[in-house]
Amino acid sequence: MIIEALRASLADRYRIERELGQGGMATVYLAQDLKHDRQVALKVLRPELAAVIGADRFLAEIKTTANLQHPHILPLFDSGQIVAPPLREGERGTAGGEVFLYYVMPFIEGDTLRDLIAREKQLPIDTAIAIASEVLDALDYAHRHGVIHRDIKPENILLHDGRALVADFGIALAVSSASDNRMTETGMSLGTPHYMSPEQAMGERNLDQRSDVYSVGAMLYEMLTGDPPHHGSTAQAIVAQILTEEARPLDGRRKTVPPFVAAAVHQALAKLPADRFTSADTFRHALHDPSFSPATTRTLAAPTTASSPITRNRLVLTAVGTMVALVLAFLGGRRSTPTPSSRLIQFSIPLPDSVSGIGRCCGGGVLLSPDGTTLVFEATVGSKGFMYRRSLDALAAAPIPGTDGASSPFFSPDGRWVGFLLDGKLRKVSLAGGPPVAITSVDGLVRGASWGDDDTIIFANSNDGRLYTVPASGGVPTEVSQPTTGRHLHPQMLPGARAVLLTLDEGGGLESYQVGILHLDSGTIDTVVTGTDARYASGYLLFTGADASLLAQPFDPRKGATTGPAVALFDGVLVRGDGTAELAVSSQGGLAYVPGVVGGGTEEELLLIDGDRREALTLPQGTNFESPAFSPTGDMIAIRLAGMSDQQDIWIFDRGQGTLTRFTVEGENDRPVWTTDGRRIVYST
Repeated sequence: MIIEALRASLADRYRIERELGQGGMATVYLAQDLKHDRQVALKVLRPELAAVIGADRFLAEIKTTANLQHPHILPLFDSGQIVAPPLREGERGTAGGEVFLYYVMPFIEGDTLRDLIAREKQLPIDTAIAIASEVLDALDYAHRHGVIHRDIKPENILLHDGRALVADFGIALAVSSASDNRMTETGMSLGTPHYMSPEQAMGERNLDQRSDVYSVGAMLYEMLTGDPPHHGSTAQAIVAQILTEEARPLDGRRKTVPPFVAAAVHQALAKLPADRFTSADTFRHALHDPSFSPATTRTLAAPTTASSPITRNRLVLTAVGTMVALVLAFLGGRRSTPTPSSRLIQFSIPLPDSVSGIGRCCGGGVLLSPDGTTLVFEATVGSKGFMYRRSLDALAAAPIPGTDGASSPFFSPDGRWVGFLLDGKLRKVSLAGGPPVAITSVDGLVRGASWGDDDTIIFANSNDGRLYTVPASGGVPTEVSQPTTGRHLHPQMLPGARAVLLTLDEGGGLESYQVGILHLDSGTIDTVVTGTDARYASGYLLFTGADASLLAQPFDPRKGATTGPAVALFDGVLVRGDGTAELAVSSQGGLAYVPGVVGGGTEEELLLIDGDRREALTLPQGTNFESPAFSPTGDMIAIRLAGMSDQQDIWIFDRGQGTLTRFTVEGENDRPVWTTDGRRIVYST
């Protein structure tokens, strides 16, 4: 018997007391940790699964999950392998020499989510949302550390001391790394049919965080209705429904579910990964946002293959002149355009009388938190700068204590911290309260900083043109780039936080600019393309050439290499004398640019381009266009329209109606920024 082999091999570390149960992947035993005098759950993988994975792969992969430290993730205490001793003559049981793989986790007394659903059938709405939110918080942390769970289900959610704990991260990486053919031979698959995403049900191996988002959506659907979104008499029947049928609307199953919660669950259960939330954290925020509707967060998917061509039949809005050109959905597949909100809400943010302006130096004057709920801005008071914050549901802005004289603000990836430069030190302050914390000393100004998802900050030093990294927790900066000539400009941490996109200025004019990838592990820089001011978006590298043309090239950010030929999108991107291209890229795969030529002028014309069809938009004579900003859905554009009655007001261009509507009437307004729900615009005045 397996338990006899365990008792014999682990007798000096664990006392195996009894079997707790069997799952699809492992048998669970209650054991006593002899060294620490505590009860633990010891999980032993099924022998056929252990044979597929292999001991070396299992022990190597489980090291990653052992480093997941989160209040809603069940920690991993131990792991290893044991070999069953040879059978003595006439003895029956486990074959001698068979290898067993095990891992040890805390023993949690209490219910699983499956127990709670079985007992309550339908959970209180607040309880269901709270459990789902804690699971999503844990998954977002794991996803940012490169771990996809792949088997989210009520049985793997433990309820202990009023909080949810996600279990069984221990085998996710190891099992997912096993080959499909060998897994098929065992008759097992990672994942439970009711909660599998469509792509997982189809057997795709390269799953990302959106697969876990689907599983949580299915689990929350069951918590609210008492039934999973799809069910059948066999696993094959369930998979067929997942692939072909939509789940019944939540509001038809339980009318007390708030519409925004129903909308969030519906989006999480979308068949296409591109139509779901892009992250677990975005899903979590939507469950608490009464203004949420699916149209407010719809995004474009990255190309499915590295060599996917850029589709030409896309809607493009371009302006020739001081207006910035805007390109909609140049990446990804076709999708329907959400109906834009017909109502615009405008409100002013009062500032203290002592504030003379917003923005002071070094860029980053106005920031919105990643979830769009908090505004942080740099204000000038006398000759000093201060950092202010305002939640969009608050009545007034308030200074952030300890930020007198601060500049160059930047957000942490989770939006909970703001970093800034003050008195020669890079610092951070929690928006939840507390004094600023010094991170490191900086000899010079910070000309751009990026906070990676591994809690490492990279920044550019204006004094020497070099890039430095420092842990967000604090420490001595580590130089990571040393240009032999010229400067290294505007670092952008790429996904995975092990490579940085940067521009290499060798001091030889625009023709000499190069786009490079800095590999943080080795410190080496690879030149990727000739061009300037490159941006990464949705699987493509966007950059401008010496002739001011805009190019897009398929790009793998983890390998730091292009994966296909470049395609010219437009000619005539305005490139300034220092090599800065007037180009902006949205997280949804759209882009904005200022048309022009190197050192040249521009014309006054706004064009609507759809494939080969071009339609000119009539604009008021003698006007200039600046500071464009897409609405989240891309259906409306906020711009500053200058030159009318000596004012510089914000106007709204409705792409569907082809009309311009005045948004402000105060004059001297600038830099509109949309909130993520598309219902508000923040601007400086």
